[in-house]
Amino acid sequence: MNLVDECKFLRDGWPYEEGHIIPDDRTCRMIHTILKLTRCKNVLEIGFNYGHSAFTFMTVDTNLVYHSLDICKYEHTLVNTDHLKVKFGNRFEFTKMSSHDLDPAKASEYDMIFIDGDHETEGMSKDLNLCIQAQPKYILLDDYNSFMGGDIYPKKLLRHFLTKDDFNYRPVQEFIYRATDMTNCMLLLERTG
Repeated sequence: MNLVDECKFLRDGWPYEEGHIIPDDRTCRMIHTILKLTRCKNVLEIGFNYGHSAFTFMTVDTNLVYHSLDICKYEHTLVNTDHLKVKFGNRFEFTKMSSHDLDPAKASEYDMIFIDGDHETEGMSKDLNLCIQAQPKYILLDDYNSFMGGDIYPKKLLRHFLTKDDFNYRPVQEFIYRATDMTNCMLLLERTG
């Protein structure tokens, strides 16, 4: 499955602002593998941006229910959520808000939380703490590692969380994929208790 041409509508008319996944054959196989490993029925995504991840997940699994949150600092975010609502109907829900304001009880309704929002250490820490409270079966952490050299903050931050007594998750698998701005990496975590 290659969705590169099918998702061009998400970028049409918008200036390049940030990177996003390229839903080519390899990326679609990666998403399929993640969904097969997790058997997720629903996903909460923190950080929508253009909507490429949401589009790819819901196209790869035609039964998946997907809820995205975003603070909407770009105009294209709200426009593209409308496109996905039309395309996917009630399988797609969007809320304009910061994940830092989300009630953990609401977040606990999802099989997997996909963290791809605030990439600063404080913001990512808040999202991981939300997961500690919500206890989804799986966490998918995007931008986990940088291939531009060195050990960047998401990897170091996750190492810190893995030492915390109340963070009962273990790494399952790293996934490498092409993005518009670099090669990127996701890490799948599974709850252990």
